Parts: sequence; structure tokens; C-alpha cells
Amino acid sequence: MKVKLFWLIFSLLIFSLVYSDNSKYAGEFLRIPVGARALGMGGAFIAIANDGSSFYYNPAGVAISEDGLLSFMYSSHFGGIADPLASFFHFGFIKSVQKVGFALNWVRLSVDNIPNTPDFTNIETPIDRENLVKNYNGGSFFSDVEDAFYFSFSREFKFNINFGWSRYKVPVSLPVGINFKLVNQKLGFEKGTGFGFDAGVMFRFSMDDFLQRGNMGDVSISLVLKDIGKTRISWSTRREHFVESTLMFGISYTLPVNFINSKITFAYGSQNSYLTDKLYGIEYGYRDLLFVRFGKNIENLTIGAGLKVDFFIVDYVFLLHDLGPVHRVSGSLIIDKILKKL
Repeated sequence: MKVKLFWLIFSLLIFSLVYSDNSKYAGEFLRIPVGARALGMGGAFIAIANDGSSFYYNPAGVAISEDGLLSFMYSSHFGGIADPLASFFHFGFIKSVQKVGFALNWVRLSVDNIPNTPDFTNIETPIDRENLVKNYNGGSFFSDVEDAFYFSFSREFKFNINFGWSRYKVPVSLPVGINFKLVNQKLGFEKGTGFGFDAGVMFRFSMDDFLQRGNMGDVSISLVLKDIGKTRISWSTRREHFVESTLMFGISYTLPVNFINSKITFAYGSQNSYLTDKLYGIEYGYRDLLFVRFGKNIENLTIGAGLKVDFFIVDYVFLLHDLGPVHRVSGSLIIDKILKKL
């Protein structure tokens, strides 16, 4: 009954969005976090963004990610890994040419076997609507498939800053990047398409240089604006929805723990659109080989782990949700390292 009720409510929400003028939650699948490593840190990855999920958290990070990085991810939402209510995929590639980082990424959210329910939204009494949903026996089914293709361009600029009160200059790194994205949604017989872009910047420096002391760690401060000017999605029903712009801020601090060959990264992030989310994360890495992560995203706690062996990286995260557990597995292959071994 719980699953049945979920599907009925889900289908009503979808139709109320597509056939209404309220586009507050338009393109909501674009806000689903990408990458098991990032989500293991509660999504507080805006100031880190140096792996295959960099395009999502901060396109500037494409320039500082591994060159020739092929990334993939699978996520089961609200159910078991083999039989989820919804599935989320990601596939992408990063390559650097003439000091410019390029990335191509594809994300897809798919939901199958959604009951095609009558429109109960005109029923005035909430109790009557609830009874109609509970007693509905079902009928035909439809699917919801939502795709987004990201084309990212990024470059890292390096220079020195004289802070004035000191006689020394501090080397800093300033990666900047931009996403162009194509959105394609199919809900039953209805189709929606849209085009938008994001921009991001990072400000990175070493505390060793800033304080003139060793083993003080590294700092990164980032700012991202997603869906600049709002991303318009045009439906075959001749209606238009607009994805609200999102402002994201992040800061991270990585501290080396040399006596056990480890690093600890603390991260904070916030994102503001129609909601304001606070994101917190921590990652412990041993010899750049084994990783353990914890995070907090809105009201949910996350826990994750990772393994990096030469050219192969795999990450896993578990998120407990009211509608059921969410399992996410992502992996990467560093193609350039593989080619060098051949």
C-alpha cells in the first residue's frame, strides 16, 4: 500500500507541474547530486570539485580534475539496488587541451510503470482526495525520462598576490569554468526541451605560503551560479517552465596528517534558490588510497567510502530517506594512465 500510494501521489504531482503555470519545481532532476564521493560529504563539494562530478558542483573544477577521466555512476532511489522506484545515471569524460579543460557529461533520471491516474486535484476536500487515491484500482502506465547533457569549459589561472602587510607574495590558483546544458524531458506523450548555462570560480591557496609555515594545509573558496537567467523548458503542450537560478557558495580546508600518511578535508557549502540548504562534509584519506566520508545534507546524514588504485577509483555512499534507502555507486577510470601502460 505504501508503494502504491507513493506512485499515485507522484503521478499527480508530475501532472500538476506539467499542466499548470507553476514552474517553481521545474527541472527538479537537475538538483539531484552527482557522484558518490561528493554525496558522501553531504554534497559539500562546491569548493573541492576535482573529480568526475566537478561539472555539477563547480564547472571551474574541470580544469583541476584528472586528465582523461572517464566517470560513471548509478543510483537507486527509494528501494533496493536491483528494484528501485527510480534510477539515476551519470556518464562523463574530462580532457585537457591547450591548458583548457573540456568535459562532456550525461545524466538521466528514469521512473517506470507510473500509474496513469485521473486528475484528483479539482477535488476540494483533502479527505475526499485521499480516499480517492487510496481506493483507485489502477489503469494504464507511463514513464518519466529526464536527460541533461553538459558541455563544460574551464581554465586555471595562476598568479601571485601581495597582501600588503607582508613582504612576500602568496601563489594562488584561480580556476574558472562554464557549463552549457541541454535538457530533454519526456513524460508519457509530452516532451520538454530547454537550454541553460552555469558559471563557477575557485580561489585556492596554500596556508603554508600564507603563514610561512609547513604542513598548514590548503584552502579553497568557491562561488557558483547555476541556471543563469533561469533555464527555460518548453513543452509540447505549448507551456513553458523556468528553472530557478541557484547561487552556491563553498569553502574547504585540507589538513595533512603526515605522521600517519593521511589527509583530512573539512568542507562547508550552501545553495540558495527557492530553498536555502546548508551542507557539511568531512573526508579522511589514507595514503591517497582508502577514504572514509561523512556528511549532512538538509536533514539527512550520509556515510561513504572510497578506494583509489592507480587508474581505477570507486566510491559508495548510503543515504537513509523517509521513502527508503538510497544507494549510490560511482567509479572512474583515468584513461591517460591506462594508455601510458600499453
